[in-house]
Amino acid sequence: SLPDVNVILEVLTQRKHILEAETCVAQNRLLHQFLEHLLNQKKTQLTLLAREVDLIERDIKDVEVILKDADARRSELEDKCKAVENDLNQEMKDEEESFNGSKKNPENAMNTMSLCRKRMHAHFDDFVQCYLSVRAADLLFSKSDSTKTAAESTSTPSGLDVFRENLVKFSRYSTLRPLATLNYSSDIFNNSTIVSSIEFDKDNELFAIAGVTKRIKVFDYASVIRDVVDIHYPSIEMISSSKISCVSWNSYHKSTLASSDYEGSVTVWDVSTGQRTKTFQEHEKRCWSVDFNDVDTRLIASGSDDARVKLWSLNMEHSVASLEAKANVCCVKFNPRSSCHLAFGSADHCVHYYDLRNMKEALCVFKGHRKAVSYVKFLNREDIVSASTDSQLKLWNINSSHCLRSFVGHINEKNFVGLATNGDYVACGSENNSLFVYYKGLSKQIFSFKFDAVRSVLEKDKKDEDVNEFVSAVCWRQHSNVVVAANSQGIIKILELEKKKKGPP
Repeated sequence: SLPDVNVILEVLTQRKHILEAETCVAQNRLLHQFLEHLLNQKKTQLTLLAREVDLIERDIKDVEVILKDADARRSELEDKCKAVENDLNQEMKDEEESFNGSKKNPENAMNTMSLCRKRMHAHFDDFVQCYLSVRAADLLFSKSDSTKTAAESTSTPSGLDVFRENLVKFSRYSTLRPLATLNYSSDIFNNSTIVSSIEFDKDNELFAIAGVTKRIKVFDYASVIRDVVDIHYPSIEMISSSKISCVSWNSYHKSTLASSDYEGSVTVWDVSTGQRTKTFQEHEKRCWSVDFNDVDTRLIASGSDDARVKLWSLNMEHSVASLEAKANVCCVKFNPRSSCHLAFGSADHCVHYYDLRNMKEALCVFKGHRKAVSYVKFLNREDIVSASTDSQLKLWNINSSHCLRSFVGHINEKNFVGLATNGDYVACGSENNSLFVYYKGLSKQIFSFKFDAVRSVLEKDKKDEDVNEFVSAVCWRQHSNVVVAANSQGIIKILELEKKKKGPP
């Protein structure tokens, strides 16, 4: 009946209103939860930002105090200098000026500062991350100016000292300058001239270059730098029976050099005579890496595709120990300050760090690379740098399994491109035929150097990007600002990190 229909319609209408209200409540409750979460997130960010601002303001005050004191000392010293100069007669002043040369040019100092500032801004985001990471402890345990002790107020925080050091070392050099060029192959018809390894001897006087031409060429560094022309002849040349993957000098016996090759052999050479003194042949597959121990100079390590790290002694005919890895071993490196600690990288994407007195398990396994680890090098006794075909370098500390920093910018997806360390600086090759130099405190490269593309007659019409050349080996001349790099065409460049012109920091 009609009344029944009206009742049903009224019930349905009420039900509709209830559903609309419930829908509105649900939608707005979800919106409310989102806004609450967003507000809490922003409040947390605001709190952190306030802490960061407070920390930056305190650091600015600390630095301003240092600048004020330094300016006062400089003014005082300049006044004393002027007083001494005024006491000298004009003749002596003339002699002094002719001896010392022209006085510093304020314009040059300003240009130097401008260049440093420009480079700093180019890496600004990287520096922000570096600053916040070294000041993390002060962010977590923030102190107001009123709670500072007298001792703390007279010296800058250690974190700020570390960051200042990073800035200074970053701005120490201005460019990479070529010093000399060599060629690994003298045969112009030889298409396979990849340089796989470059190493300086213990005195940084000789350097060995080896690669797929099966030759180890030893050059005298001083002679190469001194020669005006780019035609350089090795002091001695040694011929292997197979392609050479790696060489390593002995840190005690100047003329002793070890090499590893594609046949799996580890060979010890006497560079003074050019003769083999010992050959170890226990690896079942290609041997990629060899390294002399710097502390126990009789000890040699080698790594191979047979998934083994073998230890050899100059006094023994056979291996003295064998470490079983679970994947192809691409690189081995002894800790430079230890006779019994060794790191190796392998195809399992990891860096393994062992105490050779207990080879049953690793002290630490560093995980983070996405592809095979091609190189491991030590920055010092505790910090390790690894390279991988995932186009990244990673910095590790032997006391922690976490990656401290990733270095990105170079291209490395297929080949061995070289890796070398020198204190705070790291150099590696790239598959765009360039050398990259990183500073350990920053993730992006501070310098790069592009090799000229070398083309045969058949390749002369190719563009640079079509030529598949890559930097294949890198080596620092230790305790200097000189780096040697070679590419897949056998071209070797000796480069110098050129210091900025003198001026105020």
